Amino acid sequence: MALVIKEQDKDYPIPPEGIIDAVCVDVVDIGKVETPWGPKEKITIMFELGAQDTEGNRYVVGKRYTKSLNEKSNLRGDLERWRSRKFKPQELKNGFDLESLIGVSAIVYISHNETDKRTYANIESILPPQRGPDGQPQWLATRPSGDYVRVTQREGYQEPEEYAETVNAESEA
Repeated sequence: MALVIKEQDKDYPIPPEGIIDAVCVDVVDIGKVETPWGPKEKITIMFELGAQDTEGNRYVVGKRYTKSLNEKSNLRGDLERWRSRKFKPQELKNGFDLESLIGVSAIVYISHNETDKRTYANIESILPPQRGPDGQPQWLATRPSGDYVRVTQREGYQEPEEYAETVNAESEA
């Protein structure tokens, strides 16, 4: 008697395309990941969106970056747009604490990318939150729901080096 098992695609709800209020809920150090340009240190910035799925859960979307503040890096460009200002030379020299982003509001532009199997929601750009009556960005306008558990606090968490080994092994298979 045959015991047949098939891959089951699970449909995850994805947020709508467009401009959505968000709050940073995590910054994940992924470690070194193999890329076409050699191994690169990677991070992911996770956002909880103001938009909810049909069950009332807020969507969570992340954007992966090379861990670099080089003037041409995507991370630096997004951080400067989000913060509404360029980095000062002293900030770049001293370094920027990515953990300081957690709890900070933003507006994200979500686009959909369709493949043969499913549709993905991608963060195309990160902008400062709406301005209040005083003309200043409302940095705490969108608050975390409390449902998101940071990656480092999850059961089975792997340190970046260990995680990178797992990811790199899977990509070679």
